[in-house]
Amino acid sequence: MWSPALRALTVLAAFLLLCTVSSAQDTREARLRNPYFDIALSREGISRLRVDPAGKSRMGNAEFVRDLRPEGWQAGPETRTVLSPDAQKAVLGPLQVWQPEPLTATEHGAVMQPDKLLPGETLTQTFRVAEGRSLDAVSVRLPTWNTKTAGATLRLFKGTNVLVERRLTNIDDNDWQELRPTAPQGPGEYRIVLSDPVGDIGWWLLPDATIAGGGQALRKEQVLTGAHALRASVRRVAGTGTLQLSLRGPVLSAETTLSPTPDVPLAAPHPKNAVPWRWKTTWTKHGYDCSPKAGVVFKRFFTDTQRYMPIEQLKRRTDGGLTFENCGWVEAEGTQTADLRLSGSKIHLHWEMAEKEMSLRFDTAQASETAGNTLRSGWSLSVLPRCDSVPEAFPRFAFADARLTEDASRFWWERAFTYKSPALPAAWFEWMAILRAWNGGTVTDGEMRQLETYPMTPEGYVHTWNADVGWPLRPKPDTDTRHADTNARFILACWHYWRWTGDNDFLQRQADRLRRAMRYQLKELQGADGLIVTVSKDVQGRHKDQGNNYWDILPFGHLDAYANTAFYASLQAMSEMEAKLGGAPLTDYAALQKKAHQRYDEMFWDAAKGRYIGCVDIDGKRHDYGFTFVNLEALYYGLGDAAKARHIYHWLETEPTSSGKADTYSRFTFAPRATTIHNPVWDDKTAPDQETQPWWVSWWKGRPFEEQCQDGGAILYLSYFDLMVRARYFGPENAWKRWSEILGRYRLPDRLSGGSPLFTGEISQQENAGQVGVDYPFPESGLVPCYLLYSVVGLEVSPTGLRITPHLPKSLPWAEVQHVAWRGSTLTVRVSPKAVEVSGTDRSGKRFRKSYSIPKSGSVFIRNAD
Repeated sequence: MWSPALRALTVLAAFLLLCTVSSAQDTREARLRNPYFDIALSREGISRLRVDPAGKSRMGNAEFVRDLRPEGWQAGPETRTVLSPDAQKAVLGPLQVWQPEPLTATEHGAVMQPDKLLPGETLTQTFRVAEGRSLDAVSVRLPTWNTKTAGATLRLFKGTNVLVERRLTNIDDNDWQELRPTAPQGPGEYRIVLSDPVGDIGWWLLPDATIAGGGQALRKEQVLTGAHALRASVRRVAGTGTLQLSLRGPVLSAETTLSPTPDVPLAAPHPKNAVPWRWKTTWTKHGYDCSPKAGVVFKRFFTDTQRYMPIEQLKRRTDGGLTFENCGWVEAEGTQTADLRLSGSKIHLHWEMAEKEMSLRFDTAQASETAGNTLRSGWSLSVLPRCDSVPEAFPRFAFADARLTEDASRFWWERAFTYKSPALPAAWFEWMAILRAWNGGTVTDGEMRQLETYPMTPEGYVHTWNADVGWPLRPKPDTDTRHADTNARFILACWHYWRWTGDNDFLQRQADRLRRAMRYQLKELQGADGLIVTVSKDVQGRHKDQGNNYWDILPFGHLDAYANTAFYASLQAMSEMEAKLGGAPLTDYAALQKKAHQRYDEMFWDAAKGRYIGCVDIDGKRHDYGFTFVNLEALYYGLGDAAKARHIYHWLETEPTSSGKADTYSRFTFAPRATTIHNPVWDDKTAPDQETQPWWVSWWKGRPFEEQCQDGGAILYLSYFDLMVRARYFGPENAWKRWSEILGRYRLPDRLSGGSPLFTGEISQQENAGQVGVDYPFPESGLVPCYLLYSVVGLEVSPTGLRITPHLPKSLPWAEVQHVAWRGSTLTVRVSPKAVEVSGTDRSGKRFRKSYSIPKSGSVFIRNAD
């Protein structure tokens, strides 16, 4: 018999022999397995992952992972993979850890202007890669002035040597063009040169930008002020690391350990504050198929922070344009037999799509050990049975028709929760309040916090774009691009959140800011006379002036009908809030609102055309291109009357547009055209003819009718106002018929989302201009399913209570909305033709259920104390 000592030595030797895999010397595949997981390992991470959520070792065919590894962690000659005897744990290392240090000069949030490349000239940007760094690729962004036939030659030089060259052809406007050398390049002086143009092509120039480490923008040999838009992928070695993977039942855990290289400062966010991971899956970028046949592994993603991303929004796109931030977990629902939940600390996730591959790029927080010389990070992946399990905190709709229930709720989630909170700057304040004030939780809190800290000038002007007092699109740095409606949007948003939450402390904290914002409207914008007037030399309503509101390539200004609708609505909102705050109001709001209504009709109503025009410029010229958004939002806010509504809808539904057809609604189905009359293309030689004179901002030349969403195109959000106005003036059947048409379009395979073309051929406006706006970057699209809340179920909050006025069409025996947050209570409200039932939990957590018969007035009113 063997002695115990000899036996132990033999077992240890066998373990070391069988469990150490060096791919430089051994080609056997390392595997982690248990009844829930079958995982193949590479030298740097996971190369394949299959699961059985039942834990019976019956792994499905879905390969959730094509490659999963820490980004920039690379194997070297010393890298080994060590497996435990039971194949439940693996340690990979040592790995060389590279830290990205990109060099950029990009246009986001900065003044920019196109630098056109002329025949016989060159445009150049120089940059420097510092010692200890490596250059992988460089990209430039090129305008082509709305053409698709332009081309040029792009070269990357190091010294006098050409590293890589591309002949660019048929370039899409504003696309990024990349040059990638065959191997990473070391430190030194580089220049990227654009030459030999065909057609209209240039390079975006940022007059205020610089590039870290130095660099110059040049035309021929002439140095320009600023920098050309450029992204250079640069990295450096930051340390060595190990990766440990382990299985425990239905949970896979990953832990990284990083030992930083001495004297190398670790730059946030990679890898000091977080470890970046790249998770690759199968995918088909083009088309509309989101099934396993197209290699699609996941159908949607959602989080503990009220975020949601449908897979349809990623189709035909290079990236999703949106990111999940600071999540405790992200659930990815599968297209086959299992779901996966990724858990960790402060997870950030975004998506990158190639033709046949999707990357889930996620970061997990990294923390120092006590000694401070080692950084650790980790995450876990749980395998779950396939289940539609959107968290309860996501409000939803319910109807007797199961398909309607599914699609209405899905439409709502896809438009309401894809965007972070707060969503965007001041132009979106009120829309986000309508959309989010009744949700409760993370999204409501985020928007309210922004309202308390959002920048405002000393005299009371609410900034247009966060820290930037004006809109960031400028032809030159000193152009005034302030919008005149931001103060009204701010007031209205505070009003909505206060009424829904009942947060009087919030209102008191905002009191001074609210009064300053209103005083600015009354005094600086002359609103005390009934209409606000822009006060900028650059925003006077003329052709080639700057924009004044959300519709940013149309030069609304001076007397702007669109901005004045929001001003009118803000008077009622401020009146209600002042009544709660006490003290002397700034004006008699009821009298001023009556005066504003009268002046609005006098100034903007065109009796001959039966609609409101858009603008009266400083010269008295009236501008009208059939602005559907002006008219529908005016009616929504209470301007006009029933007779004007009939005239407006006669125009919308029966009169021809510039297409020659009465197709305001039928052209795009999901929303009416934004305008019905073509705003012509122009250049500096355009004749000043009254019938054909264009009306654009200075930097937009126009396009053929319906090729731009602000000229005959359509933006989804407008249908919310359309539906609400229809219900008010023409009844629930009229509004429901229109909703059904919109829902029918939504049910097509693209789900009104993703890149171009959409399923029925529309070109989406996303990073580049387009004819329709439906998902990114249009968070206001989430307004549309709110029609179900505010009209069909009929919820309306006031300072004293909750009014429920159902507008059920005959086809609905009942309608319900679940998880409504109102003054600390969480409600489910079900309405039928004769009754209202309200159930849920009150602010103390006590459950309740109450039923009410609907009186002849049509409304049930629940007081705040009830």
